[in-house]
Amino acid sequence: MIRYGVLLCCIVAICWSCGGANRLSRYYTEEDKAVFELVDQVKKTPADKALVRQLFDAYDMAFQKREKMDQYPGLGNHLGDHYMGIAREWEIVQKMYQAIRQLPLADKQQPVILDPTSRLNQVKQEAAEQYYQSGKALLGYNTRQQAVQALDYLEKANKAWPGYKDLNQLLQVAAERAVTRVLVNPVNYNRYNWSYWGFQNDWLQQQMVRDLNARAFRNVRFFTEWELRSQQLVPDKIVDLDFVELFVDRVHTERKRYDRSKSIKTGETKSNPPQPIYTTVRATVFVDRQYMTSYATLECRIYDRENNQNILFDRFPDRFNWVQERARFTGDRRALEPSDIALLNNRWDDRPPTREQIAEQLIRSTYQQLLSRINSGVSF
Repeated sequence: MIRYGVLLCCIVAICWSCGGANRLSRYYTEEDKAVFELVDQVKKTPADKALVRQLFDAYDMAFQKREKMDQYPGLGNHLGDHYMGIAREWEIVQKMYQAIRQLPLADKQQPVILDPTSRLNQVKQEAAEQYYQSGKALLGYNTRQQAVQALDYLEKANKAWPGYKDLNQLLQVAAERAVTRVLVNPVNYNRYNWSYWGFQNDWLQQQMVRDLNARAFRNVRFFTEWELRSQQLVPDKIVDLDFVELFVDRVHTERKRYDRSKSIKTGETKSNPPQPIYTTVRATVFVDRQYMTSYATLECRIYDRENNQNILFDRFPDRFNWVQERARFTGDRRALEPSDIALLNNRWDDRPPTREQIAEQLIRSTYQQLLSRINSGVSF
């Protein structure tokens, strides 16, 4: 299980460094904008004492305004959201404070200005406490649905104040309880089992578990039946994979022959003017052809274990056509067409693809269709 505290701390730090300013700027009041404009002006004319005094007065007004505000634009109905709205206001003040502290001349003229850090930390901890209590209470119900809600609150608490109290432990508990467990059953390979096709194990079942876990569905994990049984877990959803068709053809051989004839110019008469002389040339082409047509249809059903309702039920077909031809001829080569020459030059492989190679290609192709379908919109 990922240690949520460390992970979320990194995410918060990255988001703040890359987009913190843009995140806050849309919430600036006109008074806030005036402070930042005065900062820019002081940078250009740092010796202007009146301008510096105006900047500090504007900052003090912005600071006092936040202290006197009774209502803050919250982020939702939860009390923790309300405190996060307050924190956002103090983050704006902190941004002003940092901008002013970076002005060396202004700093010398008024080295002490009100620092919003303690107020910002106070409301963030209060927000974390509210989220923490809600999440902890929901975990007490010991159900997956309540655990999903608890995980949401606990993640918000960790975003407000990373590592608050025993958040890391509670996040792990909530994450485990919130997981939707999906069982991927062994694959039914039509009339045969996987060993008939030359596979050492049911790689398709294992591949699907790996691919879907790598897809990172929120609060969803995929298991084989052995993995669930070894952990004494019960699945919430079930995936059945069934090849309703899986046919590998044998090699068919057919032979045919056809005649070619062509009138070609072979000379000219000695008359004046000379006339062309044509000769009819003939050839017989003998063609050997080998071919086979194989096909498969993978049927997938994903359903809820308790109510048996389908999440997905569909079929994914594919075909594999293999053909090779070679030719020889008797007669005059000049009678042949370009297509005949191409047949004469064809490479002939005495070893067509094996049953195992064809089966694996069909299985992979139909599976990739299924995987694309799941990734494009199946919700667990």
